[in-house]
Amino acid sequence: MNEIFKKRRNLWYQQNIKYLRYVFNDHFVLFLMILLGALVVQYVNFLQVHHLNLWGKIILVVFVSLLSQVLGRLATFIEAPDKVFLLTKELEVRAYLIKCLIRSLILPAIVSGLLVLIAAPLLKFNPIFLILWFLVLVGIKAGLLAYQIWRFQNSGLLDWSGLIDLEEARKTGTLRLFSLFTNVKGLKSHSHRRKYLDFLLTKTKRTYEYLFTRSFLRSGDYLGLTIRLLILSILSMIFVKNGIVAIVMVVVFNYLLIFQLLSLQTAFDYQLLTRIYPLKKAAKTAGLRMIIFRVMMFVTIVELVLSLIFVRPFFLTLVILLVNFLLTKFYVRFRLKNK
Repeated sequence: MNEIFKKRRNLWYQQNIKYLRYVFNDHFVLFLMILLGALVVQYVNFLQVHHLNLWGKIILVVFVSLLSQVLGRLATFIEAPDKVFLLTKELEVRAYLIKCLIRSLILPAIVSGLLVLIAAPLLKFNPIFLILWFLVLVGIKAGLLAYQIWRFQNSGLLDWSGLIDLEEARKTGTLRLFSLFTNVKGLKSHSHRRKYLDFLLTKTKRTYEYLFTRSFLRSGDYLGLTIRLLILSILSMIFVKNGIVAIVMVVVFNYLLIFQLLSLQTAFDYQLLTRIYPLKKAAKTAGLRMIIFRVMMFVTIVELVLSLIFVRPFFLTLVILLVNFLLTKFYVRFRLKNK
C-alpha cells in the first residue's frame, strides 16, 4: 500500500517539477525579483509612517487567520480504479488517510508561518503570542482536514467517489495554474451553457469565429480565467501605490491572458468533422485573432478607465494601451504563425 501511493506521489512531483521549469522561466523570475523588491520597499515605508490601533490589529489578525486557511488541500492520490481494486484494503486506506493529513499540513504550516512573520512588525506582539497564534492556525487547518477525512467515512464505509472527486479537483486546480504558462496534458474541462451570455453568440457566416466564441463562453475555463486575471489587474492598480510597479503587473497579467487564450486554437482539433469543412486554414487563424482582439479590447477599456482613476502619473495609462496593442497585433500573429 505504501509503495503504491509513494509511486503516485513521485510521479505527481516529477510532473510538477517539469511544469515549474516553464513557470519560473528567466523572464518571470526576473519579474518576481523586481516585484518582491518593490513590495518590500513599500512595506518598509508603510511601517515607518503607519501604526495600527487595537481595532486595526484585530482586523489584521482575523484577515491573516482566514487567509492562512485558504491554501492547502487534502492530498490523497486516490484514483478512480481504486474503488474496485483497493476495496478489500479499506482498513489500510483509512490508516493511510491519516498519513495524508500530516503531509497535507506541511504547505499550510509554511504559509501560516510566513503570514505570521510578515504581520509581526505591524502587530508588535510578544513572540510567545506569535508562536501560539501560529500553532492555533496549524491546529485549525488540521481540524478542517480531519473533519474532511471523517466526512468521507461517516457511514462506516469509505466514500470512494467523494475521495476520487476531491483528488481530481485538487490536481485540476494545480494543473490550471500551470496552464497559465504552458500547455498541460491531462487537464479536464467541462462545458456550461450560461444562457445569460447567449446574446454574445451572434449569427455569423465566419464558422471558426462562431466556434471559438462559443468555446470561450462555454467550454473550459477561458471566461473564468479572463475575469480572474482582470480582477488581479484591477486590484494591482488600486492597492499598489507605485504606478510603475502596478502597470508592470497589469502588463504581465495581460500577457498571461493572451498566452492562455492562444490555446483556443486546438479546442476543436478533436472534432473530425472540422477537417472536412470547406474552409481555408487561414480562416481558423483569423477567427481566433478576432476573438482575442474582442476580449482584449474589453479588458483594455476596463483597465484604461480604472488606471485614470487610481494610477499616477497619468501617462502610464498609455503604456497599457500601447502594450495591449503590441501583444494583440504582433505577438498573437507571431505565435499563430509559428504553430
